[in-house]
Amino acid sequence: MQVPSQWEVSFLAKSHLRLDDGMGPVLEVKWQQVRGVFSHKNHLKKLARHSRSVSGVNFQQTSLPEEWRQALRHFETQCFEWQGKKINGKGVILYCPASQQASLLQFYRQRGVDGSQVQLGVLESLQDQCEQDMIRWSLFGLNALIPKSFDLARYRFEPGHYQLEFKKPPECIDLERWAPADLLLKTSDLRHWFKHRCKQLTWCKLTAIREQNYHGRPALYGESGESNSLARRFWARLSRKSPNVWFRIWHLSSQNQILGVAARSSKTLDTSVLEKICAHYDMA
Repeated sequence: MQVPSQWEVSFLAKSHLRLDDGMGPVLEVKWQQVRGVFSHKNHLKKLARHSRSVSGVNFQQTSLPEEWRQALRHFETQCFEWQGKKINGKGVILYCPASQQASLLQFYRQRGVDGSQVQLGVLESLQDQCEQDMIRWSLFGLNALIPKSFDLARYRFEPGHYQLEFKKPPECIDLERWAPADLLLKTSDLRHWFKHRCKQLTWCKLTAIREQNYHGRPALYGESGESNSLARRFWARLSRKSPNVWFRIWHLSSQNQILGVAARSSKTLDTSVLEKICAHYDMA
């Protein structure tokens, strides 16, 4: 889905997302895969029961607004509203029979504020299924394309270091971002900085690091097949398989960032997919 540029992610989990506009929450989304029959009625009862535990909240089932109907025509829907002392909410429970996925979206709004046009725009952009092979992730300036078969497993957004980890067992893909690059590389080059950083990244201990020029940028590259390190032999002894590891780290000087893509698996890695991820990974 597409949201206003001033909305920022304030909470992110594997199946739960919350966005804020700087003044407070504006949108919350939850989703899950459904096995068997889905019941809007049962989920509505859960919401109503939860609302009764919150003082001053009035919750009720409502009919779907006509302007929402066309935007959500591919879903089975049930709409709801609630009113609090200072803030109101309006949301919808969605079920897509084709993907068997259920979603809950609820918009928060301050009393007296009309956000109907913004809400409609978000709903019109909502897609439950992606027909492309890759899905775009765009968070805090980070832009990347990830195969749609991979799920978000872990993330961190800390000052100086962003990390997103995606999994499709037995394969795992990491996106890394470090900044500011001019400070990190002030007393060393990319290779020496990364060798020190390697102590916190177990996957790169399994590879032989080589320097390369990646589209005119200083870069480091490694594949486990090129390494016969003690860590690699130890992993092989534990797992009874030799790990396959691939990574690239490059200095994006125009944005004062260091970016990295890494993958690891007990099976053979598709390096063409990893090259595509690198080619479309950047920072705004």
